[in-house]
Amino acid sequence: MSRPRISQLAAALALAGLLPVTADAQRASLATAIVLSLADSTVPPPPALKPAYHVHLSSTWPQEAAGGCRNGGEETVDGTLARASDGTYTGTFTRRTELLFCGAHGSNQVAGTAGCELVLTGRGEVAVTGVVQVDDTRPGGREVRLVWTPAPGHQAEVNGACAPAFKNAVRQMYLETPHAAEFALPAAGAGPRTERLENYAWTVAVE
Repeated sequence: MSRPRISQLAAALALAGLLPVTADAQRASLATAIVLSLADSTVPPPPALKPAYHVHLSSTWPQEAAGGCRNGGEETVDGTLARASDGTYTGTFTRRTELLFCGAHGSNQVAGTAGCELVLTGRGEVAVTGVVQVDDTRPGGREVRLVWTPAPGHQAEVNGACAPAFKNAVRQMYLETPHAAEFALPAAGAGPRTERLENYAWTVAVE
C-alpha cells in the first residue's frame, strides 16, 4: 500500500536537511508506529456469553420399518444450563425416550426365531455439564461440549419378545451410558438458534 503524499514529501524534506527532525519527533513517530502495529495484530475478543441458556435436544435417529418391524424411536433432552464460577455450564435436564428395536442379537435371541422386537420407554433426569471451547468455524467463535449422564432414579421399562437377558442389557445401557454433543452458543443479546448437528444424531434449539 502506497504512503500518503504528505508523508513522502516530509520524508524527502527531512533527507534533504530542509525539515528539521527533533529527537522528540522521532520518539513520537516510533511510539505511533508501535501503537498502530499492535492495533493491527490485536484480535478482538469473542462476544460475551449468556449466564444461562435453555437447551432442547431432539433426536434425529434413523427410522427403519420392514414387514411390520420397526427400528428407531425418538428422544428429547430439555433443560436450562447455568454458568458456574469456573466458566462451565451445568444443569439438570429431563429426558424422555421411546426406543424401538427389531432384529437378531446373537446368542440372546429367542430360540427358534430369526430375531425379536422390544420397546424401551424411559423418563427421568440427567446431570448435564457443558465445557466451552474455542471454534473459529462457529458463529461467535465458541461452542459447548455438552455431556449428560442419567441421574439416580431415572426410569426405564423394556417390553417385547426378546430374551430377558437382552432386555435387561438394553435397559442397563440406557440407564448408565453418558452421551455428548457439541454445538454453538449464541452470544449475549443474540436470538434463539436451532441447528441440526452434523456429527451427532440430534437437532438442538438454544436460547
